[in-house]
Amino acid sequence: MAKVLMPLAQGFEEIEALTVVDILRRAEIEVVLAGLLPGPVAGAHNVCIIPDTTIDTVTAGVFDMIILPGGQPGTDNLNADPRIHALLNKFASGEKLIGAICAAPIVLAAAGLLRGKKATCYPSYRDQLNGGIYEDTSVVSDGTIITSRGPGTAIHFGLTVADRLAGRHTAASISKAMLVQDTPPEIWNSCLFNDIIQALLGALELKDSYTQGQARRVAEYCLSIGSKLKLPLIEMRDLYLGAMLHDIGKYNTAEGVLNKPDSLNLREETLTREHTMKGTLFVVGINNLSHIGPTILHHHEHWDGTGYPGRLKGEQIPLHARIVAVADAFDAMISNRSYRDGLDKTSALRELVNGKNKQFDPFIVDVFIECLNDSPFEMKDFSYYF
Repeated sequence: MAKVLMPLAQGFEEIEALTVVDILRRAEIEVVLAGLLPGPVAGAHNVCIIPDTTIDTVTAGVFDMIILPGGQPGTDNLNADPRIHALLNKFASGEKLIGAICAAPIVLAAAGLLRGKKATCYPSYRDQLNGGIYEDTSVVSDGTIITSRGPGTAIHFGLTVADRLAGRHTAASISKAMLVQDTPPEIWNSCLFNDIIQALLGALELKDSYTQGQARRVAEYCLSIGSKLKLPLIEMRDLYLGAMLHDIGKYNTAEGVLNKPDSLNLREETLTREHTMKGTLFVVGINNLSHIGPTILHHHEHWDGTGYPGRLKGEQIPLHARIVAVADAFDAMISNRSYRDGLDKTSALRELVNGKNKQFDPFIVDVFIECLNDSPFEMKDFSYYF
């Protein structure tokens, strides 16, 4: 029979600990709860558990796995205890299984066990993995390390551990008996969704060589502005989507118009302006994209009401569209086009300032200039906003 050690610190996440213990004991796996101190241990939500023993009485040699529940301040209490780090290193040197959920993977990271390893954790701790390779999935297994994201993934985590220690048939039987709804593998994850959008933009850029990487740069600038404005994470995601897809309607614009080396005539200008409406129609009816329609539709509106297609004025223009307008204009000014060379950064910023209260929201222009002065916002994979 396999044997698992689960240390408990004051402030542990009850769902993560007890769900895993329940599943493993259903699989006839012995689980020993060990408190850091003698006596009951109170969880993060004041559920008190009486551990089987204390951490001082256990030795790594008799266990097949150690699992750290997350929660706060439980995780920090585990991380601050040198006995936990010593146990983790003994399990690692013995090539035994090590598991952690929610915030607790940062304890593995602090012990140096995640360098070069794929892992997951509660999203707000992803930057504390100390060389670990973050994956946005419910459970990640890499060799002897098994990590999971949080309370809502505790059942999946427990079943994954049961699979490793007691076999797939046992884990499947427990899942069926518990009426766990079958879930397909996370093949439609956020990274794939982001890759699809990147591929669509790549197809658009094949038509217009002068806009190579333009959507990514505009998204970069927009997220820099959004970060400075302290937008909520869900808004940052939507701003990213709107920025990436703001010109998707140009896909239906003739290449001869997009790449014309001189001024557009009235007909060609009308065709070009239609890209905002065509782009909006592109996302309408798509559940996870239709809400960014206003950003696509109105990113060429002007603060003074002279833009298109709706001649909206001031704060009638959606905030995300105002942000995209500034970022898009700046990138267009510093980029080479078929009909002109790009401006230098100083000249482009001067044009933005001159456009305040006319073409651009003056506040957004000021924020954007602050972003550029602070430091260039480094390009990265923003797929975690999905």
